[in-house]
Amino acid sequence: MEDLILYGSGGMAREVVELVADINDISPTWRILGYIDDVKGDSSELVNGFPLLGTWKMLKDVPGQPYVIIAVSNPSDKEAIFRRIRNLPIRFPTLIHPSAKVARNARIGEGSIIGMDCIVSTDVRIGNHVFLNMRTIVGHDTVIMDYSSCLVGCIIAGGVVIKGSALLGSGCIIMEKTAIGSKSKVSMGSVVSFDVPDHHVVMSRPSKSMYFGE
Repeated sequence: MEDLILYGSGGMAREVVELVADINDISPTWRILGYIDDVKGDSSELVNGFPLLGTWKMLKDVPGQPYVIIAVSNPSDKEAIFRRIRNLPIRFPTLIHPSAKVARNARIGEGSIIGMDCIVSTDVRIGNHVFLNMRTIVGHDTVIMDYSSCLVGCIIAGGVVIKGSALLGSGCIIMEKTAIGSKSKVSMGSVVSFDVPDHHVVMSRPSKSMYFGE
């Protein structure tokens, strides 16, 4: 089994622990050593049964060239973390949940995470350190560039280009042959039928509650 360290100890990291357990149930592959947390550092606290190992600096002297997965969903944070640790003696795995359906000719970069029940269609290209959360669907010929995150239940049609460090909120729908700009954000539940420039936010009209009497 290969040693694996999770960078981050929040909700996404705990989801990755479950993903790794599901992989190991089918084929024992990963031995989780614990978490890197730059705020909490090393601590006696256990998170889902695994320890906090310290800040990123502990990776400078870690033996055996372990694998490190950046278990953080915010694209800008992911990119900053990668640039901080990329020259250290570590490796980056690609984690794919056993229930995910990935086309044989799809390409997925290092450090990327494909969650439970995701579907990745033919000729899709996924970059490095991309996160597809559970039940995300990616249509044919779509390109998702480095550090981007697609949260729960995104539907991305065919021929879409999602540029680097974009964030797609839960349940959003991206129509075919559109583009999402670098570092842009699409709010949950939005339907996007147009190209989104770099550094933009797409928001649907928020829901309102109305009192209708006793």
